[in-house]
Amino acid sequence: MSNNQTVKTLLAMLVIAGALGACSFNKIDTGVFRKPAENQGRVLVEVPAFEGLDPVRVNYADSRITEEYVLYRSQGGQAEVFFAETLPLFRNRTILDFNKLATTTVPMWRFNQNRELSLGKSFLTENAFADFWVQPYQQADTGRQCAGFISQWEIRMDDPDLRPSKIMFGYFCAPKGTRFNDEDAERLIKSIQIRGISVPLRVESVYALNTKTPPPPRDTQMANMVLAQDGAGGGIAGLPDYPLLIWRMYNDFDFNCVNC
Repeated sequence: MSNNQTVKTLLAMLVIAGALGACSFNKIDTGVFRKPAENQGRVLVEVPAFEGLDPVRVNYADSRITEEYVLYRSQGGQAEVFFAETLPLFRNRTILDFNKLATTTVPMWRFNQNRELSLGKSFLTENAFADFWVQPYQQADTGRQCAGFISQWEIRMDDPDLRPSKIMFGYFCAPKGTRFNDEDAERLIKSIQIRGISVPLRVESVYALNTKTPPPPRDTQMANMVLAQDGAGGGIAGLPDYPLLIWRMYNDFDFNCVNC
């Protein structure tokens, strides 16, 4: 075999190995996927359209981050929200690397994909725990009036890139033919709460806190992940990239951190 043939063979083997390595990576193997009890869910959207509604929730957790997907759907509209935060054990050296705007998160949702979106003028507002950028938009094919939103907070001041430890983004769309303006969007943002941050989270007993709940069976976890990616029945929903796996380690030294 000539040298050229040898090089070509090695390159082909590397390409195949790389492809197999990429295929072997599966998000189901990166953490634990659960459907939390409603009183343990984090994100609340407290608008009249969702009064008395138990949303669809999926929680993902690994050693450094927790991510929650939540879907609210009723005759009064549809909202999906993503919330992520770093876990306390590693919070001093872990951040969320997610440098996006509302204009780029809105198309991440399956509900908005493959649609022409007419964007309005974005604006800044706030609620009980953070400032939010709001992006009004309309689905051209359905005529539904909507608003996307995004926030990041608890910025790590010792991170050279000043990245956050908490982020939230999502959208709300009113039913077809229903008006939804900037004032409605602002009221929506102010209605959002997070258990454990802006409102209390149910306190577990000492026994429960010291008892580690085993992860669900793998097929159950797979179903939970797919539920977040593809949404529940009854309409289009889901966040195809869930979980986002956006945590990163950082250091505040003047030299490279070998183990980061």
